[in-house]
Amino acid sequence: MATDTTHPEPTPERTDVIPDSYAVYVTDAWVYVWQYRVNISEPDGTWYFVETLDRQNDPKLSMDHASPMPPTPDGYWIYSRTYDCELDCE
Repeated sequence: MATDTTHPEPTPERTDVIPDSYAVYVTDAWVYVWQYRVNISEPDGTWYFVETLDRQNDPKLSMDHASPMPPTPDGYWIYSRTYDCELDCE
């Protein structure tokens, strides 16, 4: 299986985001993706976990208007208006 939907830590901390934008956290082994959504139950918006990608599957990410953040000891955040992924699967 190429993706996993288990909710990882850390979660996005940014709150000044555009609805339907993405937060991507990249580590040595994994890529975690969240989407910021506004809906009836969360009118101010909240981050929803989307997927976990195994970096061994060589995911190719494309993003528009991406803003990389300074790295942390475990990885780094990229905030983006759009997100698309293609896996190098068999």
